[in-house]
Amino acid sequence: MRDYRDAHEWLMATTIQVEATTRDQLKSIGRKGETYDSVIRKLLTASRYVDFMEEQYSILNAERGWRKLEHLP
Repeated sequence: MRDYRDAHEWLMATTIQVEATTRDQLKSIGRKGETYDSVIRKLLTASRYVDFMEEQYSILNAERGWRKLEHLP
């Protein structure tokens, strides 16, 4: 799944150990020709977005005076 088109990237590559099931899950998430690096970066971006949204909902839930739309007249 590696793409060594950029020699600099190749020099900076590292190896991480994951269980075979984790590797298989990464393969299933990625598209043909997509690198593991790209898949992991997408997952990290999605995770940061989820964390951000959870924080926003937490702030909204902590604010007093908010009413759910279904409770509005």
